[in-house]
Amino acid sequence: MDGFNSWWTGTNRTTKILLVVAGSVLLIGCCLLVSVYGYVNNIWNEGVAQERQLGAQYLDNQNELSAYISGFYELLGVAQAQSDVLDQILLDAVKGRYDEGGFAVDSPVFAAIVEAYPEAGVAELMANWGKVQDYISAGREAYKAKQSKLLDQLRVYDTWRQTGLIRRSMVQILGFPSQNLEARVGELVLTGETARTKMYQIVLTSEAIEAYKTGVMDPLQVPSE
Repeated sequence: MDGFNSWWTGTNRTTKILLVVAGSVLLIGCCLLVSVYGYVNNIWNEGVAQERQLGAQYLDNQNELSAYISGFYELLGVAQAQSDVLDQILLDAVKGRYDEGGFAVDSPVFAAIVEAYPEAGVAELMANWGKVQDYISAGREAYKAKQSKLLDQLRVYDTWRQTGLIRRSMVQILGFPSQNLEARVGELVLTGETARTKMYQIVLTSEAIEAYKTGVMDPLQVPSE
């Protein structure tokens, strides 16, 4: 310490000023470097958290749909049939395809289920149809809520990526959507931008898709008694 004091005392004024300026610049540079690192690190952490949340929600939506279809068979007290036709009917029901005809005993959805699942028997279906109607309606609303939640999370994620002049540039540099964004469908795993695009493909009826393509949709008809 005494040596430093002696050296400092013997140093001319100009050198002292230059050393102080250099030290200040170095200190400010270090502070800026730490701040930039912290800012970039926070962007990365937030992006990964949102992408993980989206991936989990996408799987949760599939789980909801699978449980809805499986629950139908359990409701009737029979083993689940490996019927792609019946599964598609149930999927269409939860998407709202049969809303126009309602869920009465003489409705299209009842007739479709009887045709696709004859081993259940018309009498058995009629005896349980009240519960089936409630189940389909509740399943549809539950799945609709799941899809709406996923879409809202996608909106938040895209807004986060595209707003803020500096953050938007950093998001692009860091490569979001990143490989941490995963859309899993069975053994198929999509990542990055491909996964984001897939997540926007929510389950819709063929009629709804056609209406958006053509810009034309016939008015809904009140079902006859």
